[in-house]
Amino acid sequence: MIRSIFSDYKIGNLTLDNRIVMAPMTRGFADDETGEVNYLVADYYGKRARYGAGLIITEGIAINETAKGTYGIPGIFTHCQTLSWQKVTKEVHQYKTKIFAQLWHVGRVSHQEFLNGHAPVAPSPIAASGKAHRLRKPFPRPRALTNTEIYHIIDDYRDAARNAMEAGFDGVEIHAAHGYLIDQFINEKTNQRQDEFGGSLQNRLHFLDLIIKEVKKVVPKNRISIRISEKKDDDTDYVWEYPEEMVCAITEILAKHQLKILHPSVENYEDTFQNDPRSLHALFRQYWDETLIAVGNIAPESGADIIEADQADLVAFGQLFISNPDLVIRLKANREIFPYQTKDRLPCLV
Repeated sequence: MIRSIFSDYKIGNLTLDNRIVMAPMTRGFADDETGEVNYLVADYYGKRARYGAGLIITEGIAINETAKGTYGIPGIFTHCQTLSWQKVTKEVHQYKTKIFAQLWHVGRVSHQEFLNGHAPVAPSPIAASGKAHRLRKPFPRPRALTNTEIYHIIDDYRDAARNAMEAGFDGVEIHAAHGYLIDQFINEKTNQRQDEFGGSLQNRLHFLDLIIKEVKKVVPKNRISIRISEKKDDDTDYVWEYPEEMVCAITEILAKHQLKILHPSVENYEDTFQNDPRSLHALFRQYWDETLIAVGNIAPESGADIIEADQADLVAFGQLFISNPDLVIRLKANREIFPYQTKDRLPCLV
């Protein structure tokens, strides 16, 4: 049977109308003081649902007050924030599209001006390279988390996941990629701890392991996606020294918890590792038998080929969903796809 990008797709009791995913993209449209979202945000996601996206994964949503990395980031750790998301899920669900909340903590990739004067937190007190998003000030030296604080953050992930389900989301994605907090624990360069959360690869993955364990208590296993990447937003030269070892270690944890969705993230889908001739998705496909989401500057015409060749189960588009709210309709009808323009980065909802 030929696999089609437009066919429905089941993940346990979760059914998507098609295999096209709107990828998570930081937009910064929330109220900067409260972290609440408004009806314009509901309309933004609603338009992509109205025109047929199978699954929407939201922009990163802060899991606590230390998680924010730029202006306008939404939260899901207060009652009012949770209520504000209900208008978004209600709008999306009227078109039968499914929507996941991406749970986010940026760790050291932040600045005290975003955090009410408090220093960013991280596994170790090592400053990130570059400048804070939109603020354009150098990243400060973060404060190393205590063991007790780490366990509090693990609980915060669980509580944020519970809030997401109460807000009407169909599932959650745990953002463990791009050099943010969970990835800072995984990365041997940013994690210099000597306790249960540092040292060996297994110890560095312990933070993610415990987060999944807690989130699983409030979200069904087939409705938890994990986003993983080699690339770091603040360290463009970073590579995994042993990609296969890393992939095996990550998939072992996900399999142990019986998760069903993996979302590897790359700049370009077909890029290979510096230390391995395979791509990130190809390597995960070798070791991961459950749902795999392809993403990474995928050309519109290539999405169907990826599905038909069984390279992935779902295909995510990011910027093309900004410039084409009706992307699914355009793909089905073989109509012109408008390229993403720099002006689309401006804080306007379309």
